[in-house]
Amino acid sequence: MVKPMEKILHQGKVVALKISAMAEGSVPVTEPGGALQILTLKYAKGRLAAPHYHIPHQRETGGLQECFIVIRGRIRVFFFDDQGESVTHADFAAGETCLVLDGPHAIRFLEDSEVLEVKNGPFFDDKRFLSITDPLE
Repeated sequence: MVKPMEKILHQGKVVALKISAMAEGSVPVTEPGGALQILTLKYAKGRLAAPHYHIPHQRETGGLQECFIVIRGRIRVFFFDDQGESVTHADFAAGETCLVLDGPHAIRFLEDSEVLEVKNGPFFDDKRFLSITDPLE
């Protein structure tokens, strides 16, 4: 049986979530205060999510979270500590999602893949690279 959601931990802290399946209905995945708000929606054919809009609010977050949705292929996401040491990794296949909540990470494409990346905005060119060797070497 596939777990619907798996927490990826480092030293007791949740650094990412792996979403492999969905429960029936509209189910929140992330905490209400998180930078990204993710819900899974699973309903039968014909169900209508009522027409709606969201009232504009000033929203401010202190950190960046990224979500990788694997459309096709397979990837491995590595997670690192603040010193650049690889601490754990998880594999994601088509239909699975990785939500990176905190910390440095890298992606290895294990197959030809198509992946959607979603993160909170606005966009800043603020990516900083770690001086490390390839975690697969």
